[in-house]
Amino acid sequence: MLLSLVTLLALAGSSGAQVEQLLAQNESFRENAASAASAGIEMAIRAIVTSPAPESVVPRITAPWPGPDDSFEVTIQFKGYELALPQAAGAPLAGAHFDIVSTGRSVRGAVDRQRAGIMFVVQSPEPAAGTACEPLAPRRCAQLHALRRQSWQRVPTP
Repeated sequence: MLLSLVTLLALAGSSGAQVEQLLAQNESFRENAASAASAGIEMAIRAIVTSPAPESVVPRITAPWPGPDDSFEVTIQFKGYELALPQAAGAPLAGAHFDIVSTGRSVRGAVDRQRAGIMFVVQSPEPAAGTACEPLAPRRCAQLHALRRQSWQRVPTP
């Protein structure tokens, strides 16, 4: 009887260890999905920075990341220009605003969705009504090809 009781305790212990192992694996898959979503945002920023014009940025990017079973899907939306940037006199600059939504996926249905808002400083497409930098601190002056991350959030997944 004592031997059967010890056997039952051993079986319960091994079952508990299996559950703990599955939980740890699921957490690892969730981390892979979050990593894939973050990589998607960085790839979108790279696409924005290397694009010849804000209007010509590729609106959708998909790729495997970081492993063969993980992937991300990114949508990039150009929101428009901000023409009233603090800038040096004679520098017709504008801020091109983008909204990026990246969804990372991993095995066992792990999903992570992140949203980022960025502004990339480009040559103004029209006469800019930028404000002078003088009253402001010089570090707030817009510089050509400067990238400003304006927002980031984790978005609930459906």
